[in-house]
Amino acid sequence: MICNEQNKNGIYIFHHFICMNCHNDLIQTETNDEKYKFYVDRLKKIGENKIYS
Repeated sequence: MICNEQNKNGIYIFHHFICMNCHNDLIQTETNDEKYKFYVDRLKKIGENKIYS
């Protein structure tokens, strides 16, 4: 979901996979870091409503 790389180690949040490398980087990133906004934008996709037809 964040890096789009295939990785077996990670976690699922509402059917979205986050690899452990991104997870670890995410939790260690300070809120004033440029990467923080990137992670927030990517994680917003979890909450997006999807309509399947």
